[in-house]
Amino acid sequence: MATYGGPETYAVRVADDAMAPRLRAGDYVYVDPEQSAVDGVLVAVRGADPAAGSAVRRLVVENGRRVLRAANAGWPDIEITRDNETMILGTAVMRGETI
Repeated sequence: MATYGGPETYAVRVADDAMAPRLRAGDYVYVDPEQSAVDGVLVAVRGADPAAGSAVRRLVVENGRRVLRAANAGWPDIEITRDNETMILGTAVMRGETI
């Protein structure tokens, strides 16, 4: 049986449709805070309203800059700086749904 994530893995609810059609608002994503957030992976980030859920974006490293990029062009990039790097909750390892 395959396992996804480590012992600290937990689920968050996706807050928006920025990663549609792969992920939609209301989907659940399993997040491993112990996996490194490296170029190209999907990461969960703390949203402005914690009750609404978490945002999921692709971490992209370009010219020394780290940005969070949505799949949909209508959503702006979010640059990661020292001031906001704690907004990354961890690496998204699996999508789930309620049953």
